[in-house]
Amino acid sequence: MVIKNKIWKILSIIIGFPILYILFGKTSIAIELFVNKNLDYYIPFWGGIIILHWLSVLVIIKFLKSQGKTLADIGYKLSNKGTLYLVGGYLLVAILMLIGVELMLNNVELDPSKFGNILGLIPKTTSHRIFFILLVFSTGFCEEIVYRAFAITQLTEVGLNKWIALIIAAFIFIGIHGINAYANRFLFLFGGGIMYGITFLLSKRILPSILIHLLINLSAMMAILQLIE
Repeated sequence: MVIKNKIWKILSIIIGFPILYILFGKTSIAIELFVNKNLDYYIPFWGGIIILHWLSVLVIIKFLKSQGKTLADIGYKLSNKGTLYLVGGYLLVAILMLIGVELMLNNVELDPSKFGNILGLIPKTTSHRIFFILLVFSTGFCEEIVYRAFAITQLTEVGLNKWIALIIAAFIFIGIHGINAYANRFLFLFGGGIMYGITFLLSKRILPSILIHLLINLSAMMAILQLIE
């Protein structure tokens, strides 16, 4: 009975939150940004995503505490000082990249029509790019904690083979990118989830996965340079 209750709690977290992301992707905020291409909704939409990210981590911390555990027990080994170094190092790299992009975009007029379907994803303005720095850290840190460290570790603890747990976690991970992601971004997101998961299992720490995720997502800031003629 105890194991069964634990399984239900784990599933309610790793499946429940993707459902919340999917539902948020159906709100008027998301429609304004992705369908109507209204960039005034860039920060409100992605701000909502950040809230969901950190809420999921807080729920996990509470769950682990109820089990007498901490994030260290699922692979996050950094101390408070180490975490500060992680945040500081990331911000340094991100700010330097931001400065480089701003310099290259100086006096350049971008045509929003050229953005196509990525209009709501790529930070077009300076304020969006500053906000993007916060979004990328939230994404890289929280998603690895939830869908790699927590999901794989907990599914393994209740009896699943670690590689099967990895595959399940990678499949669920797709859901936080919207229900349509299962159709039009499946291979990319599932492949990414597998890669991050393997990195986590082989290193037995979540930090390498976090760093890789941060660097890959942060590089999206450079995508806007492809629109310069």
